[in-house]
Amino acid sequence: MSTPDKATVRYGPPKRGGAVLLLSALAVGMWALTPASVTAQALRGWVGTNVQAVQMRPLILDTIPASALELQPDGTYRYQGQAVSCVVAELCTVYGTADPTIAWAATEDVSFTAWGFGVQGLSFTTLLRGRSDMGSELIWPRTNDRFEALLAYAQLVRGPVRVRAGRQEIRGGLGFPAFDGASAVYTHRGLGIELYGGRSLARGLREPANTALQGLDPYLVDQSSYLYGGSVRGRVSAATFTARYQRELLADRSGLVSERGSFDFATPVPRGRLSGSLDYDFAMQKTGKGNLTLGVPFDEGHWLVELVGRRYRPYFDLSTIWGFFEPVSYSEGEVRTSWSPGGSFGAWVSGGYRSYGDTHTTVILRPLTGDGWRANGGVRWLPSGAWSVDGSYRLEWGPGGFMQSGDASVRYAPSDAWGVTASGQTFQQVEEFRVGDGRALGGGMSFDLGFGERARLTGGFLMLRHRDGGTRTLSPWNQTRGWTSLRINVGEDPGLANRRGS
Repeated sequence: MSTPDKATVRYGPPKRGGAVLLLSALAVGMWALTPASVTAQALRGWVGTNVQAVQMRPLILDTIPASALELQPDGTYRYQGQAVSCVVAELCTVYGTADPTIAWAATEDVSFTAWGFGVQGLSFTTLLRGRSDMGSELIWPRTNDRFEALLAYAQLVRGPVRVRAGRQEIRGGLGFPAFDGASAVYTHRGLGIELYGGRSLARGLREPANTALQGLDPYLVDQSSYLYGGSVRGRVSAATFTARYQRELLADRSGLVSERGSFDFATPVPRGRLSGSLDYDFAMQKTGKGNLTLGVPFDEGHWLVELVGRRYRPYFDLSTIWGFFEPVSYSEGEVRTSWSPGGSFGAWVSGGYRSYGDTHTTVILRPLTGDGWRANGGVRWLPSGAWSVDGSYRLEWGPGGFMQSGDASVRYAPSDAWGVTASGQTFQQVEEFRVGDGRALGGGMSFDLGFGERARLTGGFLMLRHRDGGTRTLSPWNQTRGWTSLRINVGEDPGLANRRGS
């Protein structure tokens, strides 16, 4: 059995919603201290309160008698139009829908940067999050993790050198790895050198990998891992590039978790701009994802044509066995054209072709399809300063499935103080996808209210209804969603404050 990492400290108030209340109290304290007893040059940040609710019909597994089955022309059986599963002829099961129920979730985010500790260039940055399921029967994902520190680091800047220590993340060509450790950056005349390292955190969970994934992967090694790496950024004339190397080892150095590198660049070319990226897995000795984009403007920038080539290979580190099953890669080409004749109208259209690699699958009856097509389009219209209209549609044909979806919205915002938006959407998926051969239709409203420069309240609702030609009112895809968010800014940008004063 796995044991928790000794260096891991978990904060979990015993009462439901305790973390949200704790961070709310901290937020009120920050608001009370600003700007009366804390100067605007000493603290700047924001506080966000978010509440979400989704009403849905959960799926339940039920048994039915064989006498109630309906024989189909193809020799299969159905119950009220639904597929059934039978162990023997007398014991059959079918998925049905339970009574509607609501899943609630609340989060409280507190983010701030503080400085003015008597040391030039010293600051402290943190982003804290509290979660609560608000007592709902359906558990929202991760609401059992009551408290989380997304970021928490001290920073010292002296001339061309920047040093950070604490919980942080690196954004680059290898994703957004997070770690508890230290990083240093040196910048001089367009050249930047970065070094970092520390205890690695699970992707998207901000906890040590061995503790965060215990319930998901029983084969995970029962120890932490350490991540270190570096990058070189530079500029040559008008071209920019970034080369990165990153390695991850088990804590006792008994094995390698991952070893990867990436290269990104962007450069002007005659009549356009060329950019691209590529990463490489040294452990598996294979290239990963890569892309190359050429953008060429026409008619003084009113037209933009982009040619895109992509190569994608799923990535798994060495702590899991999934990477050894040869995940299928694909290559893709896309052409995208944008048109903006004036400031009040814009449109774009794109089309792409995708070819999948060999699945190493034995097919007896017919060859396995290995290609797909995509087509997308959209428009944006600003009939006046207060109104805006947006719409888009997407079609995709792939191996074993087809998808089409559309979105449209109309927004009225006469000023920065408030605005309302009405939206509608539809999507359809067939064959192997869960929606079946039906269509989902949805529509909703949203609003945003500004209270000066300090606070903003947003919220809205969305209704989704599934149309499959059968029992529509009981479809598990029928949902009603609602949300609200309040964000309060604390402190002020010292540069902006000085400019206002002058």
